[in-house]
Amino acid sequence: MSKSGGVGRVFLSDLARVECLSTDRLMHKVVLPARQPNASKRLVLLVPGNPGVPGFYEPFMQRLHALGGRDCEIVGLSHTGHSLPWINDNAAFDLETQVVDKVAYVHKRIEKDPTVSLVLIGHSIGCHIALRLLDQFPTHVEKLVLIQPAVMHIRDTPRGQQMMPLFVHHQWVAYLAWPIAQLPTLVKKVLVALAVPPPEFHKAALGMCDHVVVLNCLKMAWHEMHELKDINHALVADHQHKIQFVFSRHDGWCPPAHVELLRRRYVHANHVVVSLPHAFMMAANGSDVMADLAHAWLNETQLAAKPPVDHVVAPPPRA
Repeated sequence: MSKSGGVGRVFLSDLARVECLSTDRLMHKVVLPARQPNASKRLVLLVPGNPGVPGFYEPFMQRLHALGGRDCEIVGLSHTGHSLPWINDNAAFDLETQVVDKVAYVHKRIEKDPTVSLVLIGHSIGCHIALRLLDQFPTHVEKLVLIQPAVMHIRDTPRGQQMMPLFVHHQWVAYLAWPIAQLPTLVKKVLVALAVPPPEFHKAALGMCDHVVVLNCLKMAWHEMHELKDINHALVADHQHKIQFVFSRHDGWCPPAHVELLRRRYVHANHVVVSLPHAFMMAANGSDVMADLAHAWLNETQLAAKPPVDHVVAPPPRA
């Protein structure tokens, strides 16, 4: 089975992971089901960065799932238009649409089970979306893990300043990607293997060899640059005891000034610094390190009795 527009082969397993939303759009997702679906009320939602392709987070999700004994469901949500763009007529979407669609998904899950307990894990811009979900569903959110949070003034960050010219001309840049989408699938697989060596990410990277996906990623980023200003201080202050911030030593999207501000403002949150790049999943054992941290935080039960944690973690060498 295939679709026009250069997307290549479409797997039936992907189609089975498509969620119909009340927004009249469709969302692609990766689901790791609970071993006993009715035994746990906890639902872990992973909100990706940009690109918003959950396949890049599958090793992280699988590690977290295994550490928890597969006792709860973990769902990785795609950003609309970033994964299987043709299910939404190859349209391009902005940042607010991504928020609205995540809210629609969570609302659907809560309607299905009003007693569900949500754990939100956001990466990069996904942290901003996770906080918007917290604002919408405060009583249902049990905990949050905000990994390398790009949550404020990212246009002024080192990476924001470097990448802004690309985002300004996002339509033209996307057109330049069109010839790549027309290449034979075998050629694209070779290019993907050269650009993204870890084989577990080849399928996700292959799906990005599409000018519509490139357009969606860059358009969303353009809106991120213009729309992310101050963090919702009142919201984070009220819920900081639920939040774990995971920072990187060197992060062009969440620079030291942002790290210091967040640590100083939210002293009752959990703060961790890791020696991993912003795209942590691409680093050796990066997904394992992040999953181990998230698992430890999600299973911490005596928050009120313990001081906020602030320590540094370095990734172990790959075996």
